Amino acid sequence: MRFQSLMVPAFALLTLAGLAPAPQAQAQMPAYLHAISDLRAAREYLRTDARPRSAAAREAAIQEISRAIDEIKIAARDDGKNPFFTPPPQGGDPAWPLHSAVRLLREARHDVDHGFDLPENRGLRERSVQHIDRALELLTPYL
Repeated sequence: MRFQSLMVPAFALLTLAGLAPAPQAQAQMPAYLHAISDLRAAREYLRTDARPRSAAAREAAIQEISRAIDEIKIAARDDGKNPFFTPPPQGGDPAWPLHSAVRLLREARHDVDHGFDLPENRGLRERSVQHIDRALELLTPYL
C-alpha cells in the first residue's frame, strides 16, 4: 500500500520534469547575439552604398559577413531581429553606409573575440573572427 501512495507523486514529478524547458546552451551568450545583430546591420549598410568604386570590395565583404553570421548562428540562437532590416537613408556624405558598416563590423568583432568557444563548436569563434577581419580588410581602402 505504501508503494502505491508514492507512485502518484513520483509520476507527477516525472511529468513536470519532462515539460520543463531545456536549459539554454552556454554558447548562446548575449555577445554572440549582439554580434549577429551588428553583422546584419553592417551587411545592410553595405547594400545601401551605391558608389561604383568600391562595389567589388563591398560584395566580397558582404559574402564574408554572411559567412561570419552562419558560423555564429551555429552556437548562438537567432535573437529574432529582422534580417532584412535596412537602415534609413541619410543625406550628406555618400560614404556614410561604408563608415557605419565598418563601425558595426568592429563592434561585432569585439563581441565575438571576447566570447568563448565550446569544444563542440570546433573553432567557431576563430572562423567568425577571420571572416569579419577579411570583410574589414576589403573595406578599409575605401574609407
